[in-house]
Amino acid sequence: MPYKQVSGGAAGLGPDETARMVKGGSESGLEAEVVDATLSPWRTYALLAGSVVAASMNYSVTFVSFGEIERTFDAGPAATSWVLNAFAITLCALLIPCGWLSDRFGRRRMFLSGVTLLAVGSVLVAVSPTLPFLVAARVVQAAGLALEGPAAMAILLNAFPADRRSTAVGAFGGLGGISLVLGPVIGGLVIDAVGWRWTFGFNTPIALITVLLGLRFLPADRPASGVSGRSRPDLIGVLLLVAGSAALATGVVQAESWGWTGPGTLAALILAPAAMLGVVLRSSGRADAILDLSLYRIRYYPRGNALAFLIAGNFAGTYLALITLLVGPWGMSPSTAGLTLAIVPLIGGPMSFVSGRLADRFGHRRLIVPGGLCMVTGALWFRSGVEETTDLSLWFPAVGLYALGIGLAHANSASLAMRYVPDASLGQAGATNRIMSEFGSVVSVAVAVALLIGTDDPVQGARRVMLMLAVAGVAGIVVASGVDTRPRRRAVDSDVS
Repeated sequence: MPYKQVSGGAAGLGPDETARMVKGGSESGLEAEVVDATLSPWRTYALLAGSVVAASMNYSVTFVSFGEIERTFDAGPAATSWVLNAFAITLCALLIPCGWLSDRFGRRRMFLSGVTLLAVGSVLVAVSPTLPFLVAARVVQAAGLALEGPAAMAILLNAFPADRRSTAVGAFGGLGGISLVLGPVIGGLVIDAVGWRWTFGFNTPIALITVLLGLRFLPADRPASGVSGRSRPDLIGVLLLVAGSAALATGVVQAESWGWTGPGTLAALILAPAAMLGVVLRSSGRADAILDLSLYRIRYYPRGNALAFLIAGNFAGTYLALITLLVGPWGMSPSTAGLTLAIVPLIGGPMSFVSGRLADRFGHRRLIVPGGLCMVTGALWFRSGVEETTDLSLWFPAVGLYALGIGLAHANSASLAMRYVPDASLGQAGATNRIMSEFGSVVSVAVAVALLIGTDDPVQGARRVMLMLAVAGVAGIVVASGVDTRPRRRAVDSDVS
């Protein structure tokens, strides 16, 4: 195993080691200070919770702030869209390299560095004097999230036994869902009261508290004996991976502005697969590969990644279409729209807690397939009845059913991918799974934007997005139908398919 977590519950540690931690890591060669570091899984979860809250609120307030940002800088939608696009492109480009870093140099170190960078980026967003400065600040935020996201997931999963990983991921997803309630609700109220800048500033204290608590209580970690923490990845592979990920994200998000047959779009969409093919070729059989191809031989890891793209990724486009409908044809203020949209995380968030535990007990298929059916049914129901006039008698049952499906299927898509991943690879595996979700978000937002502005009728645009959601949901059901993680099969299943 190339990596070990020096904390209670890490596989392979003796009784004395589980009550110790190495403070500050071992790379420097200095004598390490050893202190008590026995942590229960749920205490670890509590220490990581602030990062989930800060990241989720940062995500959701961007949507409710979008119109105010346009007016502040007197910019059109195409220019202001880079507030979203630059964040998505940077995150997609850096996730896998940052996951590699967390596995090699310490997950605690990367986690705390990432949360700090996210806080710095949030402050820069709040004080941005120009739109280009704001876009650059969003890049800083994305780099922080790329650092802390894979590390946080690896720390969490390493704290829980392998047969309770769905519970852990569901709890993480549930907290993120609840935080998504706070983003549009508090963000909308803040926008109405003092302006959009404060919507990004209020997550900074959460991030700083998380860093202080993490420094005090999170156990340090180090590479296992015999493995150099300073080993470097294949730098050419890193450059190809970053270029390919960024090119794919850029080509998709800019296709509407540049045109699908425009030279910029075509160049990006040609460069992306060429660069990714180069990554795969360079990663085959290399000890320093940036992309661990052996992950794709782990049972259900490819299926979990496909579900992350289809189900988890589709949430962003749907979210954008719904809030566009609320503040557009239905004429709601940002705060009222936030409160109305809160039904999605209010139902989906707590359901993620429950469904994660149920997946550990009864298997993922029994949660993901019904979840996909709820998403498809809710989308088609809403599509069939939505009109220009506000209709909350349609909104709450139809969107509520969609939210129930999110709670059943969203987090369990990630937990399925991570179910059989060995502890040593949790950082990169989590980053790769996350990037599939991010690519799904980029594609769903790009398609949603095209569908929304491809018609003069915004309600018709919303109907088209609901159809897109239904198609993606059906595809997710097909992928999940071949999954069997029921406990009775664990004794006979091989971890490698």
